[in-house]
Amino acid sequence: MIRSPEVFKALQTAPLFQGVSGKLLAGKLNESRLRTLNSGETLLVPGQANNVVYVILSGRLSIQTKDSGVEPIAMLGEGECVGETSIIGDVHIPAYVIAATDCKLLAIGHAALWELIDSSHQAAHNMLSVLSMRIRPDSSIMSENHEFHHGFSGTSIIDEMTGLHNRQWIEEKISRYLRRNVFDKQPSCLMMAKIDQFKELDDKYGQLGSEQVLRDTARTMLSCLRPDDQAGHFIGEQFAVFMPHTTLADGCIAAERLRTAISGSVVVLPSGDALPPISVSLGVSLANLDDTPVSLFARAHEALQQAAESGGNCVKWWDKDLERETAQLSAEVDTALPVKPFMSLWPGGAT
Repeated sequence: MIRSPEVFKALQTAPLFQGVSGKLLAGKLNESRLRTLNSGETLLVPGQANNVVYVILSGRLSIQTKDSGVEPIAMLGEGECVGETSIIGDVHIPAYVIAATDCKLLAIGHAALWELIDSSHQAAHNMLSVLSMRIRPDSSIMSENHEFHHGFSGTSIIDEMTGLHNRQWIEEKISRYLRRNVFDKQPSCLMMAKIDQFKELDDKYGQLGSEQVLRDTARTMLSCLRPDDQAGHFIGEQFAVFMPHTTLADGCIAAERLRTAISGSVVVLPSGDALPPISVSLGVSLANLDDTPVSLFARAHEALQQAAESGGNCVKWWDKDLERETAQLSAEVDTALPVKPFMSLWPGGAT
């Protein structure tokens, strides 16, 4: 089944298998089978034992706390997978997985997937990355299920378009981190990212194209971030990432890494047509001990605007943050050696 060009192409662009050789994929996953779902058909239910990972070849799957009558917690599209948490042990399905549209899936048995992981360091790395990003949403799903069974109605914390946390959640999370900063006095940064020329993409390729760009950008973002980083879909074509225990220099390095990854990614529509290369502008700000989410977002947004107005596809930071961090470093050491400017690390990106 893996010999089908359609299936092979979808697997090579899926986060679970990116960078894994085609020969290895063909050899280890050749016995995997195709499964089709009609819109509204249920794939998995809470508490169900599962020994299969499903990769979405076409269509979209809805993750829900109930089988009907509720807003989705997340929407998964082409290239994404479900059922992967069951591979780490006797972990049952935490939510309903229902076809939001007609879907075509590749069903991969756990035994075949373990053989691939044992044979490929890249496959193992991909699986760890996917699992680390699933832990937080799955915990949220179980929390919402608990509230439902006890008669509480929780507010959704997941943006259904991208599968990332929504703006309300990220702001509340940042507020808690900022309060914690007062006690541990560790540096933290906020990164904001904006897709360049998004309106032009929407005008040319319509809603289908712009939604695919948002989903693929979110997926690339998750693949680049550390497990402790908190990513969210802020508004429109803008994303926010809070990075705890991160200096301004390291925050800018992370932003440049994300910029490079997105520039090198390929967005493919369900029709198989590839969109032109996507780029993002990024702004980074260092958190102050007296910051509120409003003040921190304001500085990061100002840096983001500077990046966008500079032509896009670059990283900027709030100027005074660098001065403040340099002063803090100078106060902590007994030397007059100057701090090397970290902007020289990115000759093709940050300036």
